[in-house]
Amino acid sequence: MKNRIDLHGIKHENVQKELDQFYWQMMQKGHSEVEVVTGISQRMKEIVKQVSEDYNFSVLETTINPGALIVRIK
Repeated sequence: MKNRIDLHGIKHENVQKELDQFYWQMMQKGHSEVEVVTGISQRMKEIVKQVSEDYNFSVLETTINPGALIVRIK
């Protein structure tokens, strides 16, 4: 099961759409946690956090991979 999206190469203005589609698919498949690969861009992380908070999902940063965020789907 693939529960990860890689946003490398996605323009900031397209992140909302990509995440909307990805989150919908993951919710349909029953995933409770997903990984969002952002790279080291702070702006990309901010966008992911904002979109995720709009869904009331919690976002965790990990020291294991600073270029990714873990999103808990409620």
